[in-house]
Amino acid sequence: MKHPFLLIFLAIFGLSLSVHAEAPIAKKSDFTWNDNQEYKIFDKVRFVNGDFIEVAEGKVSGQRLKENCELKRLEVKREAPRSLLFISNACDAIVHIRAAYPDAKNAKLAVVTTNCGGTICHGYSDHFIVFMGDSGINIARIGTSFIGPKNKPTKYEFGFDGQRLSNALVSNFYDGSENELGDLIASTRVFIKQGDFVDLRFNKKFLNLVGEHPDVAMGDRDVRSLLVSKIKPERFRAFRSAMSGPGSSSVHNGRFLVMNACMKSNCPFEFGSVVIDGFTGAMHVLRFSPDENIFDQASSHSVNEKIDADWLDAIDTQEKYQLSIKNGRIRAKKN
Repeated sequence: MKHPFLLIFLAIFGLSLSVHAEAPIAKKSDFTWNDNQEYKIFDKVRFVNGDFIEVAEGKVSGQRLKENCELKRLEVKREAPRSLLFISNACDAIVHIRAAYPDAKNAKLAVVTTNCGGTICHGYSDHFIVFMGDSGINIARIGTSFIGPKNKPTKYEFGFDGQRLSNALVSNFYDGSENELGDLIASTRVFIKQGDFVDLRFNKKFLNLVGEHPDVAMGDRDVRSLLVSKIKPERFRAFRSAMSGPGSSSVHNGRFLVMNACMKSNCPFEFGSVVIDGFTGAMHVLRFSPDENIFDQASSHSVNEKIDADWLDAIDTQEKYQLSIKNGRIRAKKN
Protein backbone atom coordinates (compact mmCIF):
# COMPACT_ATOMS: atom_id res chain seq x y z
CA MET A 1 0.00 0.00 0.00
CA LYS A 2 1.47 3.32 -1.05
CA HIS A 3 0.24 5.27 2.02
CA PRO A 4 -0.44 2.80 4.86
CA PHE A 5 -0.63 5.60 7.42
CA LEU A 6 -3.78 6.87 5.71
CA LEU A 7 -5.57 3.74 6.91
CA ILE A 8 -4.68 4.80 10.44
CA PHE A 9 -5.96 8.30 9.62
CA LEU A 10 -9.29 6.92 8.41
CA ALA A 11 -9.68 4.83 11.53
CA ILE A 12 -8.98 7.84 13.75
CA PHE A 13 -10.91 10.52 11.89
CA GLY A 14 -13.92 8.43 10.86
CA LEU A 15 -16.01 8.35 7.70
CA SER A 16 -16.86 12.07 7.74
CA LEU A 17 -13.49 12.86 6.14
CA SER A 18 -13.31 9.87 3.80
CA VAL A 19 -13.80 11.98 0.69
CA HIS A 20 -10.58 13.84 1.51
CA ALA A 21 -8.54 10.83 2.58
CA GLU A 22 -9.38 8.16 0.03
CA ALA A 23 -8.16 9.77 -3.17
CA PRO A 24 -4.39 9.38 -2.52
CA ILE A 25 -5.01 5.64 -2.06
CA ALA A 26 -7.34 5.23 -5.02
CA LYS A 27 -5.18 6.92 -7.64
CA LYS A 28 -1.89 8.62 -8.28
CA SER A 29 -1.77 12.21 -7.08
CA ASP A 30 -2.50 14.86 -9.71
CA PHE A 31 0.41 16.99 -8.49
CA THR A 32 3.34 16.35 -6.15
CA TRP A 33 5.97 18.76 -4.90
CA ASN A 34 8.80 18.81 -2.37
CA ASP A 35 10.99 21.68 -1.24
CA ASN A 36 14.17 19.89 -2.32
CA GLN A 37 13.25 20.39 -5.96
CA GLU A 38 14.90 23.06 -8.09
CA TYR A 39 14.19 26.42 -6.47
CA LYS A 40 11.68 28.35 -8.58
CA ILE A 41 10.15 31.75 -7.90
CA PHE A 42 7.03 33.04 -9.68
CA ASP A 43 6.38 36.78 -9.66
CA LYS A 44 2.69 36.28 -10.31
CA VAL A 45 0.29 33.35 -10.62
CA ARG A 46 -3.10 33.66 -12.30
CA PHE A 47 -5.83 31.24 -11.23
CA VAL A 48 -8.55 29.62 -13.31
CA ASN A 49 -11.17 32.13 -12.10
CA GLY A 50 -9.12 35.07 -13.48
CA ASP A 51 -7.92 36.38 -10.09
CA PHE A 52 -4.23 36.23 -9.29
CA ILE A 53 -1.66 36.28 -6.50
CA GLU A 54 1.56 38.24 -6.37
CA VAL A 55 4.14 39.41 -3.86
CA ALA A 56 4.04 43.06 -2.76
CA GLU A 57 5.61 45.27 -0.08
CA GLY A 58 5.24 48.70 1.52
CA LYS A 59 2.27 50.48 3.03
CA VAL A 60 -1.27 50.02 1.82
CA SER A 61 -3.55 53.02 2.27
CA GLY A 62 -7.20 53.79 1.73
CA GLN A 63 -8.48 50.31 2.54
CA ARG A 64 -9.71 48.46 5.60
CA LEU A 65 -7.76 45.23 5.46
CA LYS A 66 -8.39 41.81 6.89
CA GLU A 67 -4.64 41.40 7.34
CA ASN A 68 -1.93 44.04 7.33
CA CYS A 69 1.76 43.72 6.57
CA GLU A 70 4.34 46.34 5.65
CA LEU A 71 6.95 43.68 4.91
CA LYS A 72 6.75 41.54 1.81
CA ARG A 73 3.36 39.89 1.59
CA LEU A 74 1.19 37.77 -0.65
CA GLU A 75 -1.77 39.66 -2.09
CA VAL A 76 -4.84 38.32 -3.87
CA LYS A 77 -5.98 40.63 -6.67
CA ARG A 78 -8.51 41.00 -9.47
CA GLU A 79 -7.43 42.14 -12.93
CA ALA A 80 -10.61 43.71 -14.30
CA PRO A 81 -11.39 46.01 -12.67
CA ARG A 82 -7.93 45.87 -11.12
CA SER A 83 -8.31 45.75 -7.35
CA LEU A 84 -6.84 44.26 -4.19
CA LEU A 85 -9.17 41.58 -2.85
CA PHE A 86 -7.25 40.81 0.34
CA ILE A 87 -3.82 40.56 1.92
CA SER A 88 -3.00 37.05 3.08
CA ASN A 89 -1.27 36.04 6.30
CA ALA A 90 1.79 35.02 4.23
CA CYS A 91 3.95 37.93 5.35
CA ASP A 92 7.67 38.15 6.13
CA ALA A 93 10.99 39.52 4.88
CA ILE A 94 10.98 36.90 2.13
CA VAL A 95 7.82 35.67 0.40
CA HIS A 96 8.23 33.33 -2.57
CA ILE A 97 5.66 31.64 -4.81
CA ARG A 98 7.47 28.33 -5.26
CA ALA A 99 5.16 26.23 -7.45
CA ALA A 100 2.00 26.50 -9.54
CA TYR A 101 -0.21 23.71 -10.89
CA PRO A 102 -0.77 23.10 -13.74
CA ASP A 103 1.00 26.34 -14.67
CA ALA A 104 1.37 29.98 -13.62
CA LYS A 105 -1.23 31.29 -16.09
CA ASN A 106 -4.15 28.97 -15.36
CA ALA A 107 -3.51 27.64 -11.87
CA LYS A 108 -5.64 25.54 -9.57
CA LEU A 109 -3.04 25.60 -6.79
CA ALA A 110 0.18 27.31 -5.73
CA VAL A 111 2.76 26.70 -3.00
CA VAL A 112 4.09 29.72 -1.10
CA THR A 113 6.90 29.90 1.45
CA THR A 114 7.92 32.75 3.76
CA ASN A 115 11.09 33.32 5.74
CA CYS A 116 12.51 36.08 7.93
CA GLY A 117 15.58 36.26 5.71
CA GLY A 118 18.14 36.42 8.51
CA THR A 119 20.57 33.91 9.96
CA ILE A 120 18.31 33.45 13.00
CA CYS A 121 15.68 31.74 10.83
CA HIS A 122 18.06 29.64 8.74
CA GLY A 123 16.63 26.19 8.30
CA TYR A 124 12.90 26.83 8.52
CA SER A 125 10.10 28.48 6.57
CA ASP A 126 6.33 28.86 6.83
CA HIS A 127 4.46 27.00 4.10
CA PHE A 128 1.10 27.97 2.58
CA ILE A 129 -1.16 26.36 0.01
CA VAL A 130 -3.20 28.66 -2.26
CA PHE A 131 -6.14 26.95 -3.94
CA MET A 132 -9.56 27.47 -5.47
CA GLY A 133 -12.43 27.47 -2.98
CA ASP A 134 -16.17 27.94 -3.28
CA SER A 135 -15.89 31.74 -2.99
CA GLY A 136 -12.63 32.24 -4.88
CA ILE A 137 -8.98 31.94 -3.92
CA ASN A 138 -8.33 30.44 -0.46
CA ILE A 139 -5.08 30.29 1.48
CA ALA A 140 -4.30 27.59 4.05
CA ARG A 141 -1.24 27.68 6.28
CA ILE A 142 0.43 24.28 6.59
CA GLY A 143 2.76 25.40 9.37
CA THR A 144 6.41 26.06 10.10
CA SER A 145 8.62 23.53 8.34
CA PHE A 146 12.16 22.82 9.52
CA ILE A 147 14.78 21.18 7.31
CA GLY A 148 14.54 17.50 8.17
CA PRO A 149 17.10 14.72 8.17
CA LYS A 150 19.06 14.12 4.98
CA ASN A 151 17.15 12.30 2.22
CA LYS A 152 13.81 12.81 4.01
CA PRO A 153 12.27 15.83 2.24
CA THR A 154 8.76 17.03 3.00
CA LYS A 155 6.43 15.75 0.28
CA TYR A 156 3.20 17.42 -0.83
CA GLU A 157 0.58 15.46 -2.78
CA PHE A 158 -2.60 16.97 -4.21
CA GLY A 159 -5.74 15.60 -5.83
CA PHE A 160 -8.44 17.63 -7.61
CA ASP A 161 -12.10 17.36 -8.47
CA GLY A 162 -12.28 19.61 -11.52
CA GLN A 163 -10.87 22.98 -10.46
CA ARG A 164 -11.27 22.30 -6.74
CA LEU A 165 -8.71 20.80 -4.40
CA SER A 166 -10.35 17.61 -3.10
CA ASN A 167 -7.54 16.08 -1.04
CA ALA A 168 -3.97 16.78 -0.04
CA LEU A 169 -1.39 14.96 2.01
CA VAL A 170 1.78 16.47 3.49
CA SER A 171 4.20 13.82 4.73
CA ASN A 172 7.61 14.10 6.41
CA PHE A 173 6.65 17.52 7.75
CA TYR A 174 9.16 18.63 10.39
CA ASP A 175 7.64 21.34 12.58
CA GLY A 176 10.46 21.48 15.13
CA SER A 177 9.06 18.81 17.46
CA GLU A 178 11.81 16.67 18.95
CA ASN A 179 12.08 13.41 20.86
CA GLU A 180 13.97 13.05 24.14
CA LEU A 181 17.26 12.66 22.24
CA GLY A 182 16.82 15.86 20.26
CA ASP A 183 15.88 14.20 16.96
CA LEU A 184 13.36 16.03 14.80
CA ILE A 185 10.06 14.14 14.61
CA ALA A 186 8.17 14.00 11.32
CA SER A 187 4.41 14.60 11.24
CA THR A 188 1.76 14.04 8.58
CA ARG A 189 -0.86 16.63 7.71
CA VAL A 190 -4.02 16.25 5.69
CA PHE A 191 -6.47 18.62 4.03
CA ILE A 192 -9.95 18.72 5.57
CA LYS A 193 -13.22 19.90 4.08
CA GLN A 194 -13.12 23.14 6.08
CA GLY A 195 -10.13 24.25 4.01
CA ASP A 196 -7.40 23.76 6.61
CA PHE A 197 -4.61 21.25 7.18
CA VAL A 198 -4.50 19.23 10.39
CA ASP A 199 -1.97 16.85 11.89
CA LEU A 200 -3.12 13.24 11.99
CA ARG A 201 -3.09 13.45 15.79
CA PHE A 202 -5.81 16.15 15.75
CA ASN A 203 -8.80 14.72 17.63
CA LYS A 204 -11.78 14.21 15.31
CA LYS A 205 -14.25 15.49 17.93
CA PHE A 206 -12.92 19.03 17.39
CA LEU A 207 -13.16 18.96 13.59
CA ASN A 208 -16.75 20.24 13.63
CA LEU A 209 -15.44 23.44 15.26
CA VAL A 210 -12.93 24.24 12.51
CA GLY A 211 -14.13 27.22 10.50
CA GLU A 212 -16.86 28.04 13.02
CA HIS A 213 -17.45 31.15 15.13
CA PRO A 214 -15.89 30.95 18.63
CA ASP A 215 -19.34 30.95 20.24
CA VAL A 216 -19.83 27.44 18.85
CA ALA A 217 -16.94 26.27 21.03
CA MET A 218 -18.09 28.36 24.00
CA GLY A 219 -21.54 26.79 23.71
CA ASP A 220 -20.31 23.18 23.48
CA ARG A 221 -20.77 21.64 26.94
CA ASP A 222 -18.24 18.86 26.40
CA VAL A 223 -15.54 21.16 25.04
CA ARG A 224 -15.95 23.82 27.75
CA SER A 225 -16.69 21.55 30.75
CA LEU A 226 -13.26 21.59 32.42
CA LEU A 227 -12.80 25.32 31.87
CA VAL A 228 -16.27 26.10 33.28
CA SER A 229 -15.49 24.05 36.39
CA LYS A 230 -12.53 26.36 37.12
CA ILE A 231 -14.07 29.81 36.71
CA LYS A 232 -17.27 31.52 37.87
CA PRO A 233 -20.23 31.73 35.46
CA GLU A 234 -20.16 35.53 35.27
CA ARG A 235 -16.50 35.45 34.25
CA PHE A 236 -17.24 32.87 31.56
CA ARG A 237 -20.09 35.07 30.26
CA ALA A 238 -17.68 38.02 30.05
CA PHE A 239 -15.36 35.99 27.81
CA ARG A 240 -18.28 34.87 25.68
CA SER A 241 -19.69 38.39 25.40
CA ALA A 242 -16.32 39.71 24.20
CA MET A 243 -16.63 37.34 21.22
CA SER A 244 -20.33 37.84 20.44
CA GLY A 245 -19.78 39.75 17.17
CA PRO A 246 -17.96 39.00 13.90
CA GLY A 247 -15.39 36.21 14.12
CA SER A 248 -13.41 33.54 12.33
CA SER A 249 -11.23 30.53 13.03
CA SER A 250 -8.34 28.57 11.54
CA VAL A 251 -5.94 25.77 12.42
CA HIS A 252 -2.48 26.87 13.50
CA ASN A 253 0.49 24.60 12.78
CA GLY A 254 -1.76 21.58 12.29
CA ARG A 255 -2.57 21.36 16.00
CA PHE A 256 -4.25 24.44 17.48
CA LEU A 257 -7.72 25.67 16.60
CA VAL A 258 -7.56 29.46 17.03
CA MET A 259 -10.86 31.37 17.02
CA ASN A 260 -10.93 35.18 17.10
CA ALA A 261 -13.93 37.53 17.38
CA CYS A 262 -14.98 40.92 18.71
CA MET A 263 -17.95 42.06 20.79
CA LYS A 264 -21.30 42.67 19.17
CA SER A 265 -22.07 46.42 18.98
CA ASN A 266 -18.64 47.19 20.49
CA CYS A 267 -16.29 45.95 17.80
CA PRO A 268 -13.31 46.41 17.71
CA PHE A 269 -13.06 48.00 21.16
CA GLU A 270 -13.56 44.73 23.01
CA PHE A 271 -12.58 41.37 21.60
CA GLY A 272 -11.34 37.91 22.50
CA SER A 273 -10.07 34.52 21.42
CA VAL A 274 -10.61 30.82 22.03
CA VAL A 275 -7.78 28.33 21.52
CA ILE A 276 -8.28 24.56 21.56
CA ASP A 277 -5.36 22.16 21.51
CA GLY A 278 -6.46 19.56 18.97
CA PHE A 279 -4.20 16.94 20.57
CA THR A 280 -5.03 17.33 24.27
CA GLY A 281 -8.37 19.20 24.26
CA ALA A 282 -6.95 22.02 26.41
CA MET A 283 -9.07 25.16 26.08
CA HIS A 284 -7.76 28.70 26.55
CA VAL A 285 -9.89 31.86 26.43
CA LEU A 286 -8.66 35.46 26.28
CA ARG A 287 -10.48 38.80 26.57
CA PHE A 288 -9.15 42.23 25.61
CA SER A 289 -10.50 45.72 26.23
CA PRO A 290 -7.57 48.11 25.56
CA ASP A 291 -9.39 51.37 26.33
CA GLU A 292 -10.32 50.08 29.78
CA ASN A 293 -6.92 48.41 30.34
CA ILE A 294 -8.57 45.00 30.68
CA PHE A 295 -6.89 41.73 29.77
CA ASP A 296 -8.19 38.47 31.17
CA GLN A 297 -7.35 34.86 30.38
CA ALA A 298 -8.34 31.44 31.69
CA SER A 299 -7.31 27.91 30.80
CA SER A 300 -8.68 24.43 31.37
CA HIS A 301 -5.13 23.04 31.59
CA SER A 302 -1.83 24.52 32.73
CA VAL A 303 -0.20 26.73 30.11
CA ASN A 304 3.03 25.16 28.83
CA GLU A 305 5.46 27.72 27.44
CA LYS A 306 7.23 25.19 25.23
CA ILE A 307 3.97 24.08 23.61
CA ASP A 308 1.54 26.97 23.89
CA ALA A 309 3.88 29.78 22.85
CA ASP A 310 3.42 28.38 19.35
CA TRP A 311 -0.11 29.77 18.94
CA LEU A 312 0.34 33.21 20.49
CA ASP A 313 1.08 34.91 17.17
CA ALA A 314 -2.24 33.61 15.78
CA ILE A 315 -4.23 35.60 18.37
CA ASP A 316 -5.76 38.76 16.92
CA THR A 317 -4.78 41.46 19.41
CA GLN A 318 -5.76 44.31 17.04
CA GLU A 319 -2.04 45.18 17.23
CA LYS A 320 -2.69 46.54 20.73
CA TYR A 321 -0.78 43.90 22.74
CA GLN A 322 2.28 41.69 22.74
CA LEU A 323 1.59 38.27 24.23
CA SER A 324 3.99 36.02 26.11
CA ILE A 325 3.91 33.18 28.63
CA LYS A 326 5.50 33.54 32.05
CA ASN A 327 5.16 31.33 35.13
CA GLY A 328 2.42 29.28 33.54
CA ARG A 329 0.22 32.26 32.59
CA ILE A 330 -0.39 34.23 29.43
CA ARG A 331 0.76 37.83 29.77
CA ALA A 332 -0.28 40.82 27.63
CA LYS A 333 1.84 43.94 27.29
CA LYS A 334 0.18 46.94 25.65
CA ASN A 335 1.93 48.43 22.64
